[in-house]
Amino acid sequence: MQNKMPSAVVLCGGEGMRLRPLTNNVPKPLIKINKKPILYYIISHLLDSGIHDLYIATGYRSNKIEDFMNKEFKGVTYKIVNSGKVDLLKRIKDCANYIENDFIVCYGDTISNINIKKLIRFHKTNSKKITITAYPLKSSFGVINLNKYNSVISFREKPVLNELINIGYFYFNHSHISLLNNRGNFLNFINYLVKNNILKSYIHKGIHITINTLAELEYANDNIAKLLK
Repeated sequence: MQNKMPSAVVLCGGEGMRLRPLTNNVPKPLIKINKKPILYYIISHLLDSGIHDLYIATGYRSNKIEDFMNKEFKGVTYKIVNSGKVDLLKRIKDCANYIENDFIVCYGDTISNINIKKLIRFHKTNSKKITITAYPLKSSFGVINLNKYNSVISFREKPVLNELINIGYFYFNHSHISLLNNRGNFLNFINYLVKNNILKSYIHKGIHITINTLAELEYANDNIAKLLK
């Protein structure tokens, strides 16, 4: 089992409220970028990386995602796990009931060219911990620094900040599944991992696109070509 590629859980159950009205009848992972749904890019990347055992965690408009998977990825090994309207943690737990090996959890609204084989190698350097993938945070604004007299001493236009953001691509050993129990919700689960020193971070410095808002969708349409090179 240790030499086997992990499975993947793709979280696709949210309602995408910030993308309304586009998501009134379509789940966010099926919103199109350059004529292809977000989910198409995510699954294609997983398959290209050698991951061929997929669990699609659905809820909102699950039937639409089921139809899409049956049409676009008919020959792929996947299972739809519809948990309804629940927290992310519940979706992961429901998928974990079917998984027999290690697995990666990624978001259904995040497209990335992350090198999954490097992520796996990084994880295995200390596989007792769960791995979370992080990305440098770029400000959407000009950042001003002041001195004690409120004089501007520096100005940086949309800089990359020292902080990192969570972009998913969590790596779980199969043995980590027991940690999912009795944590309440996903945020509590992450805080539990941090408090008990069970979480480490792989830093991705390539391309990353998350689509939560109409502005981010416009950015994705303008930049998806870079991801496909």
